[in-house]
Amino acid sequence: MDVAKAFTFVPEDEQWVGKIGIGALITLLSFLIIPIPLLVGYMVGVARNVMNGVPQPLPVWEDWGQLFKDGLAIIVALLVYTLPFWLLACFAGVATVGFGGMAEANEDAAAAGMMATFGLAGCLMFLFWLALFFLSPAIFVQYIRAGELGATFRFGEVAAIARDNIGHILVVFLVTLGVNFVLGLILGVISIIPCIGWIISFIVSMAAGPYLAVATGHMYGQIAVS
Repeated sequence: MDVAKAFTFVPEDEQWVGKIGIGALITLLSFLIIPIPLLVGYMVGVARNVMNGVPQPLPVWEDWGQLFKDGLAIIVALLVYTLPFWLLACFAGVATVGFGGMAEANEDAAAAGMMATFGLAGCLMFLFWLALFFLSPAIFVQYIRAGELGATFRFGEVAAIARDNIGHILVVFLVTLGVNFVLGLILGVISIIPCIGWIISFIVSMAAGPYLAVATGHMYGQIAVS
C-alpha cells in the first residue's frame, strides 16, 4: 500500500482547495446529521476513482444525490452489522433487571448471576468489536466493488476481503490513528495562542477532517484494487 500517495495526491488536483473547502463546510454542518452521508459518499467516490485508475481521484461536488446514496448505503450497512452489539446490550440489561429482582431472595446468587452475565456479555462484545474493526473497511471495499447495498450483506465475501487484506487494514488504522494523534498535539499547541491561535486551530481542524477522510478513501481504493 502506498500510504504516502494517499496523502500527497490531494494537492495534485488543481481544484483541491475548493473541493476540500466544500468538505470542510459540510463537516461544519454535520451536526445537522443530513450532511454526514455526503462526507461518507465523497470517501466512496475517492475510493471508487482510485479503484478505477482515475488520474485525479478527487470527485467534483456535483452529483449530490449519488454522494448521499453512497454514504447512506455505507452507514446503513455498518448499522446492520452492529445489531449483534445492541442485542447483547439488551440481553445484559434484561438480565440485570432479572437478577435485581432476585436480590431480595438471595443476594449472593443475584450478584454472581450479574457478574457472570456482564462477564460473558463483555467478552462477546469485545470479540464482536474486534471482528467489526476488520469488517468495516471490507464492507466499504465490497460496496465500491459491487455498487449496491445488498452486496455488503454477503458475509462470506466481506469476510474474505477482511481476511485477505488484514495487513492493509491494520496499516490504515495505524496511519489514521498516528495522524490524528500528531494533529491533536499540533492543534493543542497552536490553540494556546489567544485569538489567532484559536482561529487557526479551528480552520485547520475543519480542513483536516475531510482531508483525512479522502486519504482514508484513497487507501480503501488501493485495497479494492488488490
